Formats: sequence, C-alpha cells, structure tokens
Amino acid sequence: MSTFLSHSAFYAAQTTTVQTVKAGTGALTGYYIYNPNSSVAYVQFFDVASGTAVTLGTTTPTLSIGIPATAAANLFDGTGLEFKNGLKLAATTTATGSTAPSTGLDINVLFR
Repeated sequence: MSTFLSHSAFYAAQTTTVQTVKAGTGALTGYYIYNPNSSVAYVQFFDVASGTAVTLGTTTPTLSIGIPATAAANLFDGTGLEFKNGLKLAATTTATGSTAPSTGLDINVLFR
C-alpha cells in the first residue's frame, strides 16, 4: 500500500457552509475547483478539529486559494499539506471573508 493513497470528497455548489473534509490529522494532497462566477472566488481551508466552529471572516484560514472567474484550478501533490487537527473548507468572495459567491463552486478534494 502506497503512502500516497488519497481519499476524495466532492462538494457541488459550495459556498459559505463550512464542510468537514477530514476529522483528525491528515493532509490535503490535491484539488480540482471550478468557479462559474464572473469574478474571482476563494476556497478557504482550515486546520481545526471536527468539533471546532469556524467563523468565516474571523477564523484565519490555513490556506486560501483564489480561483479566477469562470475558470478552474487544480493541483496534485502526493506528499500533501499537513493538517494536524482536521481539514475544513468553505468558499467566499475574498481570501479571508464571509460573503458567499453568487454561484457555488464545484470542489473536488483529495486527502489522506
């Protein structure tokens, strides 16, 4: 069994509802994200335990990725970015904000 084995999760029309991708220690090993909006949208990733509340606009994301208007972005890295407590995500109109994009993003996440 490879140490690069990933699991996947798909979030259709993702906006400001914070999703728990993985509870507990893990790593973000890749993503494919499509932004159908006419302006940039951001996916915020948080390193917090599954029972911990994330308050968008207040809780600082561990990683925030800007996705260009009507475009997609992807990355695969078998090593991954470690999340020690858990992995959560949400989509917003700014890198650290709390406003939902007018149309949700389609997010595919790879993790282990």
